[in-house]
Amino acid sequence: MKLLEEAGFEIERRETGERGPTSADLAGSARRQGYRTVIVAGGDGTVAPAAIALLDSGVTLGILPFGSWMNIAHGLGLPLKPIDAARVIADRKIKPCDVGEVGDTFFFETCGIGLDADLFGAARLMEKQRFRLALRRLFHWATRSSRAVEVTVDGKTTQHEVLQVLIVNSPYYGWAFPLIPNASMSDGLLEVAVFPRTGRFHLLRVLVEIWVRGRPRTPPWIRQGKEIEIRCRERLPVHADGQIAGQLPITVRCRPGALRVYA
Repeated sequence: MKLLEEAGFEIERRETGERGPTSADLAGSARRQGYRTVIVAGGDGTVAPAAIALLDSGVTLGILPFGSWMNIAHGLGLPLKPIDAARVIADRKIKPCDVGEVGDTFFFETCGIGLDADLFGAARLMEKQRFRLALRRLFHWATRSSRAVEVTVDGKTTQHEVLQVLIVNSPYYGWAFPLIPNASMSDGLLEVAVFPRTGRFHLLRVLVEIWVRGRPRTPPWIRQGKEIEIRCRERLPVHADGQIAGQLPITVRCRPGALRVYA
């Protein structure tokens, strides 16, 4: 905090709590009160809700990374040591950050359709102690076969047989997988990665290859676009940054530069 105060910031400290307020509550309150900067110390689960509360507001977000993976900070090119990130904020250089939108849900990292949505859904149900439904989701994950999907990127449509489709804003996914290293959170575009028809264990091997080598031996089909539509005869589950965001069909849009960030 001393470094930021020496850089001319007047710091008013607020903390989240188990019973509230949340980071979104605090960021929304700062926005309504006319603050021009909100600095969030925490992981992606703390940063993302605050960032969503600041979309299209003109308020600039500063990130002090204290999480395990920090895909948002990492994707924006921020240093992952808090003291170094504080120096970035002190420099007051602002970078526009894109956000993905699917229905009423926003995401900074990934929108997923298929296997990983089943796993995220099971995890959320376990947290709510809805064990029977969670087991059903796990059963779907273990038995789901590839499906024919229609992918439309900015009006151009292709057909695929897939187990998994990922629409990404950040280069990093999940546990800091460098899924699409060239992806940018500030280019006004989303990337869609289609993993072709294959077994689930082959898909897991691909993810391990990305983790170890930085790229898979067989890369997914990748395209860029501002608006991506996914359709399927089945109502496959969809997640946005780990939160269930409905079922197919969906339309995912990029909102270019919707967030101002010190970066």
